[in-house]
Amino acid sequence: MNKTLNDVYIALTKQLYVPLVFFIPKRIWIQFNKDVWEDKLYDNLFDKVVLINSKGSNALLKNGKSIHHIVVKKERLDRNTFKLLELQNDLNKMQFQFLLNKYCTQLDFCRRISSWFVENIRNDVRDLKIENFQSFDLQQKAFEDHWDYIQDSFKDAPKIELSSNKEKLNKNDLKSFQDLIKPSGLFLGNIENEKIKKTKKEKKILVTEEEATAFLLKTVFNME
Repeated sequence: MNKTLNDVYIALTKQLYVPLVFFIPKRIWIQFNKDVWEDKLYDNLFDKVVLINSKGSNALLKNGKSIHHIVVKKERLDRNTFKLLELQNDLNKMQFQFLLNKYCTQLDFCRRISSWFVENIRNDVRDLKIENFQSFDLQQKAFEDHWDYIQDSFKDAPKIELSSNKEKLNKNDLKSFQDLIKPSGLFLGNIENEKIKKTKKEKKILVTEEEATAFLLKTVFNME
């Protein structure tokens, strides 16, 4: 193989996170540092639907249409299945099992977090459009179907039971979200400086939606 094992892993994980719809639940995030994140300065960071489209561009959705971006999710994930079937023949058993385990770890997180989103988004995101909810629902089904297909296709795939959606998303889950996205090194597009400007009187101003998106992706999800 011309590509390294890490190159292959990065390419596979990219398909998990592009395209993607998500939001940051404020009621969970303030557990990290209540004094900081409860500040109105960060209101635009939380409980807003963010879309990463199929080209890797990202933006606050502002209740715009999203489902036409997410319908390609199943196709992207199917490509991963086909690629893994090819790699099963190209790699030795130890290499392939290592790659499969790492991929399934990321995939398991995606299906858990997407399931949690569907269960909780109506409580956390105000004035949510039905079309946007359908995008989250479609995304969750795509991840779950992909997981089932991986389980059926590879007998040595890790067996991880999906826990109840009713469980609270805890700090470890959120840290996992950061840690899982960071290694892929996917989002290298132009993101504006996230520093928040202040007036001469040093009064805080609310973050604009554009600044909020940049700040969220760079500082929360470690995307640079």
